[in-house]
Amino acid sequence: VAGLLFQTAKDAGVNYDSICGVPYTALPLATIICSSNEIPMLLRRKEAKDYGTRRLVEGTITPGQVCLIIEDVVTSGSSVFETTEVLKKEGLVVKDAIVLIDREQGGKARLEEAGICLHSVCSLSRLLEILHKRERIDAEMLETVRKFIRENNTWKPARENRLPPAANVCKEMSYAARAELPGAHPLAARLFEVMEKKQTNLCLSADVTDSEELLGLADSLGPEICVLKTHVDILSDYSAGVTEQLKALADHHGFLIFEDRKFADIGNTVKKQYEGNCGNGGSSNFHFRA
Repeated sequence: VAGLLFQTAKDAGVNYDSICGVPYTALPLATIICSSNEIPMLLRRKEAKDYGTRRLVEGTITPGQVCLIIEDVVTSGSSVFETTEVLKKEGLVVKDAIVLIDREQGGKARLEEAGICLHSVCSLSRLLEILHKRERIDAEMLETVRKFIRENNTWKPARENRLPPAANVCKEMSYAARAELPGAHPLAARLFEVMEKKQTNLCLSADVTDSEELLGLADSLGPEICVLKTHVDILSDYSAGVTEQLKALADHHGFLIFEDRKFADIGNTVKKQYEGNCGNGGSSNFHFRA
């Protein structure tokens, strides 16, 4: 992936002095690109530490130099935009961003409006065409995703007096107001409503391997969180009853459940997934509704 991103920058003729990956997923990609090609790297933090240099950007910074941004996926473009704003405050110039997949939901247009040219290795529409051609998805799924993209565009032209980039707007708005933003996904709107009602933005990542411990955490900390993130396939004693009990606790305490079902996590979590009850060929049938 890092090689594809680097080649895309070369093919586009992008000129730059340093590279910065959008935290945190793109950091290892930027690291590989910079270490493999001997390019200066800047590291942007999402929040400054309360010790040491307390800087938001680490690395050798020379005001006036051009920094290239690396990202994995772009939807609205707000993460790239936020990174750009931080780099600009350090005196750097940002003209281009390279992304693996452009989801084509307004990010490219929003960034161009801010003076940033987005280059993608692959667009979501192209990815869909390949999957359909290879018979990995059927025509119905192809049209379903295309319809979702059309109906969930995050960008609205400034000339139509609509919303400016989300990075500027959302920091000034309440969670309740953000839930009412045009084009907000129903699940995102529901999450903002929960955050507003409970006055919390805490998400608990419950990476435990025992069902009783998971349910205990959900019950004791449920009043304080808006989301419980689970890895059901690392539970050594999973049963369908666990799902029902978690759903009941979510309804009682008013939080959402996010099942983080992927085999691309940190090494320790992936190890637990393959060793867990559901990871050994079992089926969790783990479905939640908001």
